[in-house]
Parts: sequence; structure tokens; C-alpha cells
Amino acid sequence: MAPLFRKLSFRRGKKLEKTRSVRKEKGRNGSSKQDRSSFLETGKIIEAGVFLVFSGLVVVISFLGQKPIGPQLILNQNAPERIVAEFNFGYISEIEEAERAREVRAQVPPIFQRSFEPYERFRELVGGINSAIAKAQIEHENEGEEALRSEIERTTQALIAETEFEMQADVLNNFIAQVSPRQRSNLLGDAMSVLKEIYEDGVYTDQNVDGESAAVTVIRLVDEDGETNLPRARSMDDALVALRVRINALSSDSGTARSLFELFRAGLQPNLLYSASGTRRAIDQAVAAIEPNYIQFEAGDTLIEPGELITEIDLERIAAYQEAEQARGSEVSAANRLFLERIIYTSILLLAVFIYLKQGLQEVKKRTRAVAIIAVSILLNLIIIRIITEIGELTLLDRGSSVKMLTFIAPYALAPIIVAGLVGAGPAVLCSLIISVLFGIIQDNSLAAILIAFFAGVTGSFMSTNVRKRSKLVQAGLVSGMSAVIAGAAIAMMGNYSLAFIGQQSVIAMVVGGLTGIAAIGLIPVFEQIFKITTDITLLEMTDFNHPLLRRMQIEAPGTYHHSLMVANLSENAAASIGANPLLCRACCFFHDIGKLVKPEYFAENQHDNINPHNEKNPSMSALVIKAHVKEGVELARKFKLPRVIIDVIRQHHGTSLIQYFYYQAKEQERRAEDKRVPFPSKNNKSTKEVTVDESTYRYDGPKPEFKESAIIFFADGVEAASRSLRKVTQPAIEELIDSIFTTRIQDGQLDDCPLTFQELNEIKKSFVYTLLNMLHSRVEYPKEKQVKSENIRPAKEVRPASSSDEPDSTGNQQAI
Repeated sequence: MAPLFRKLSFRRGKKLEKTRSVRKEKGRNGSSKQDRSSFLETGKIIEAGVFLVFSGLVVVISFLGQKPIGPQLILNQNAPERIVAEFNFGYISEIEEAERAREVRAQVPPIFQRSFEPYERFRELVGGINSAIAKAQIEHENEGEEALRSEIERTTQALIAETEFEMQADVLNNFIAQVSPRQRSNLLGDAMSVLKEIYEDGVYTDQNVDGESAAVTVIRLVDEDGETNLPRARSMDDALVALRVRINALSSDSGTARSLFELFRAGLQPNLLYSASGTRRAIDQAVAAIEPNYIQFEAGDTLIEPGELITEIDLERIAAYQEAEQARGSEVSAANRLFLERIIYTSILLLAVFIYLKQGLQEVKKRTRAVAIIAVSILLNLIIIRIITEIGELTLLDRGSSVKMLTFIAPYALAPIIVAGLVGAGPAVLCSLIISVLFGIIQDNSLAAILIAFFAGVTGSFMSTNVRKRSKLVQAGLVSGMSAVIAGAAIAMMGNYSLAFIGQQSVIAMVVGGLTGIAAIGLIPVFEQIFKITTDITLLEMTDFNHPLLRRMQIEAPGTYHHSLMVANLSENAAASIGANPLLCRACCFFHDIGKLVKPEYFAENQHDNINPHNEKNPSMSALVIKAHVKEGVELARKFKLPRVIIDVIRQHHGTSLIQYFYYQAKEQERRAEDKRVPFPSKNNKSTKEVTVDESTYRYDGPKPEFKESAIIFFADGVEAASRSLRKVTQPAIEELIDSIFTTRIQDGQLDDCPLTFQELNEIKKSFVYTLLNMLHSRVEYPKEKQVKSENIRPAKEVRPASSSDEPDSTGNQQAI
């Protein structure tokens, strides 16, 4: 397309070439910055450098330091295949050791410590009672039997109340009354000896802390000296029986024996106290004495039978086999065989991608930027996948399930969704292919992981194309999660996995898909800022009429505002007709003339009451003011942080076209001045010298339109302004107007840098004609009511144009035509 335009432009002759060379020389320094930017976006050296750095980072992020995952076995699921040892290895089973330690702990009896404190306290109580009785006899024996008994009861009750023993005072008083003092002393002494013997044997409780019965079968006794023996320890019930039997032997009188037993049963308490520290030491000693069980396997031995129900022992055995396999080779480093193997796989993949990038993305505008976006997205996605993989293997409780679940926990659709929103569906599918293959290599060359990740990435990519609402990104994430569910369920069913496991992985995949969409919402604006790219979501936000610049334009430059709306309608329809971005055209049109806000009165659409400031200025100054609205628009756009694509359109929407009105006005003034210099002017004696005006003064600084949407706006801006001069709106008139503008600008070389084709230009013309006919359609002139009644006629059918203007537009397009 560009060479054909150049041929057309060459026909204008040497004069036009001369003025163009002057203009190019003038703008050479000003365009150096643009040339550097173009080099950064399309330079082959930069492109190759980015690709090499990307390849190195992919290898480091994905594989450096990674251990082989091994067979993906799942606890309580059937083994999918037979696993055979390829070399001799052995290991100590921690699970079996833990089970044996558990058995030893159950066999070690609890350790109790014997205490004589209850006996000592009861002995003090009995001694106190004897002393109290003796003292009462000394002090109150002369007062009579009744007074002595009363004093003894009072004293003994006071002693019993001060202790914790549940001794009954009336039983003690009856016992004192039944026996003589000498007999009482002998019986109490003998009973204390019996009680001491029982305490020496040991008494333990037969109830636990909840009050339920608990039996102690074996007791290891540790006394105060630290010596151990096997005592004839009794439960509390057995100790009471032994106490009664021995007390019965002390007295032939059953009544006396019963009273003595009731007194001493209060002094019988458990004296075997549980020793936690002693028991712990005994258990530790017993566990330490366990000899490790070394399990040995020979090469060719079956480690896992196919269809076998996987247990924790099986998972431990496979983990030990993997560790032994790793130990046989070098340590995890750049020289590791696994690492080198994965480098080869990755190199083949990336080499194929590089070839595709060189050939398949040639039509993608600003290809290096697109490649950079893809590269950064992939690297970010790989970092997240690697982190999740490492954390998942370390923290998930069930290692067998965690390894299999990593296929669904990893957000492999994140990069494709981001790339689809920023670059397009084609590059996003390429991104999905790279992510899925690398993910499959990470998962020990798992074909299932590659298919699941690729299917989810592709569906997420196409759901994220041409997104105009951020909520659509969440939907894209959920759809990618659903795709992973479908693919994973199909593969799991072929592997005879349980429905519970399939349901678990489905829930995880859907949750991760939703989180992926949410993450994409947050990351896409960051990518927009970093790479200076604009998505349809941002463009849709820019079409809000409440934007500060648009509000200012409505108030300060209403004519320009209306002009921008009309240009937006023309451009949007034309873009849709050739497959360009209509939303981009609409958003850019709203802001393409914001520079006119600086001096709105200098532009025809904003002038009122026939006041034209250009009448007081010479043509060169007027042209300078008109040209300045491009530069001032760029400054306003940067001040308000408008997207880069809008700034590009502001700079390109006039290209390097000629401001014809003031250019011809300057030539006319120069011609008149030349006529005045003729010595003897007459009607037939005028200067024949050619009038020359510096054309570069009356041309916009450019650059020319560089992409389709910019070229569409470039034409729509001129067509809309020129259409206001039409006195009668008809299809032939509009077609002639549009053809004239297109031909003039093509011959002027304004499309030399744009990829538009003749076929697309023809479609743009048709769209302009259709839209202008609808925008400028005529209305039937209705006569006044009095005229209709007086003349009794129908409304006239004369057609008049909706609006017309003899005022030239700011660029002078009317006069050019």
C-alpha cells in the first residue's frame, strides 16, 4: 500500500518534493526521540535481547533447584501403574518406627510414687485424741463421770473438725466408752500398725478423674530412696477389706472391732501418686531401646502393585526411592541431569516460539512491546506457579493428594487472560501453550498437566478478548476453572479415581479460576501503566462525558465538543466496517481536539457574532495558532494522564497536512505585494514572477498517521469539517466531497506510514457517506398553522439542508475543495 501512495505523491512534481524535503529537514531533530522509541519497539537487537533474557529467566524460575516430583500417587486411591525399583536401595521407615514406639508407650506401665503423708497426718490425729482424753481425765475426773464424758466429746469434736478426715465423733465416743483406757491404748496402737502396713504396701484409687472405674494392672513403685519393687499394692476397696480383717483380729468383741474399723477407715487414703516425669523417663528409655528396622529393596523389586490401594507406607516408600534416586546423581545444581534435560526441552520449545514470533506476529503493531508483555506475563505466572508448588509440597498434610492437587491449585490461566486483554487472543494462545508445556515439564513431563493447563488457558484467553467490563475477567477465570474441571474429571475417571477426589479437585479448580480472574483485574492496570498500552476497559472509562476535559469542552468550546462527537460517530462506524477498534476511535475522537481549549475563539466552530480574531493577524500567525492546538492538546493530555494511544492520535490526527486556507491567503498577499512592485502596472502588465511561500510554515508538524484508527480519525476530522460547507446534502455531493479529500491527502503522502489498504479505504469512504447522509439528512419544512388554514394546502415538500455554513473550518478544508 505505501509504495502505491508514494507513486501517487510523486506526481505532484519537483516543487512539492522540494517543500517536503525542507519540512523533513526541519523536523529531523524533533523526530529523533520518536525514532528512538520506534527502535525500542521494533529493533531486532532489542527483540533478541529480550528473548534471551526471557529464556534464561524461564529456566531459572521453573527448574533451578527443583526436585523430581515422581509418581503421582494419592492416599486411599488405587495405584494407576506398577512401580519397579531400578536399583538397590534401602531406608528406615519412620511410619513403622512411629507405630512401634506407640506400642512401646502403651506397654510401659505408669510410674507411681509412694507417700506416707496421709498416714502421718492420721497418726497425729490419733495421738492428739489420746492426749486430749488424758488431759480431760486429769482436769475433770473429780467432777463426775458425766462431766468427764462431756469434756471428752467436746475436745474430740474440736480435733476432728480441724482435720480433713471424715471421722464420726459419736463413733469415737462410743469406742471410748466401750473399752478401758489401757485396752483403748493397746487397740489404737495395734490398729495404727495395721494401717501403716497397708500404707507400705500401697493404696491406689480405682476411679479416674471422671469418676468412672479404672483398673491399674501393674505398678512400678518408686519410693523416697528411688528404689523400685513390686509391692502388694491394693485398690481402695481392697485396702478397706484388708483393714477390716486385721482389725477384727485385734478384738474379740465384734462391737469394739466395728467401732475401731469405722474410726480407722477415715484414715485410709490412696498414697500411690502418679509420677509424670518418672513415667516419661521410662517411656523415653523404652523408645530409645528400639532398634531401627532397615527395609531393603533389590533392583527389579516391585514397589507398588497396579490397582493397589495406596497407604501412607506406600507413599513413604516411594518418597524414599526418589531420595535415593536423587542421591545417586549429582546434587541439585546447574549440572544436574534432570536440570539439563529440562533445559533441552525448554530450549526446543522456546526456539519454536522464536520462529513463530519472527513470522507469525509480523502484523501485530509494536511487536516488541507485545513480546515484552507476553514475556513478563509468563515470568510472573511461572513465579506464582513455582511458589505454589514449593509451598504445596511442604505444607499440605497429605503429600500424595498435594502432588496431584498441584495440577489444579496452580493459576496457569493468569498470563493468557492478561495477554488476551492487552495484546489479543492469538498471542494469548501462544502464551497459554508456553505456560502449559512448562507446567507439564515441572510436573515431571505430565501429559495430563499439559492438556489441562492448555485447555484452561485457551478458554480463558478467548473469554478475555475485547473485554469492556472488569467483571468479565472474573467470568473468564471461572470459565478457565470450569475447563480445568472438565479436563481433569475426564482424565481422573480414566484413572479410576474416586468421585470424592474428583469433587475435591473440581472445587479447588473453580476457586483458583475465580481468584485468577480477580488477580487479572488488579494486574492489567499495572501492565497498562508499565507498557503504556490501553485496553478496551480503560477506553470505555474514557468515554464518560463527565471527564474534566470533556466538561470543560462542553462549556468553553461547545462547537469543538459537537465536532468531536460527530467525528466520533464517523470514525466508529468506519472502524467497524474494516475490522478496526471502534471503541478506540470513539475514545480518541472525544479528546483529539482538546488543544483548542487554550484558544477556542480562534476556531470557526466556536466563533459567534461574526467575530473572527484571524482578521487582525497575518496568515503565518494564524497558521501558527492553528498548528499550536496539536502541541497544546498533547500537553493537556499528559497533564490529565490520558492513555498513550490518545496522545498519539492527538499528534497524528492532522498528519503533516497543509493549512490550505491561510497558505493560499499568504500566497494571495504575496502576489498583491509583487504586483505593487511592478514599475508601470496596467491591466495587461502584471508581474509574471512566480509567488513563493514557505510551505512548511503552513503544515502541521505531524507525525503522519501510523495505525488504522489514527488514519480513520485523520480522514473523519477533515470530512466532518468540510461537510458543514455543503449547501445541499445529497449523496453525489457527499461522495464527491469525500473522494476529493481522500485523493488530495493520499497524493500528499499522508498515508505513507499507515497500513491501510485500498480496499479498506473504499470501505471507509462508503461508511462516511452512509453516516453523513444520516447525520446531515434534510427535514420537511412545515408551514405555519395560519398559512395552512388560509391556503388549505398540505405542507411543502421542499427539502432544505439541516445546516450549512459558509465559514471555513480551521484547517481551510472548504477552500481546498
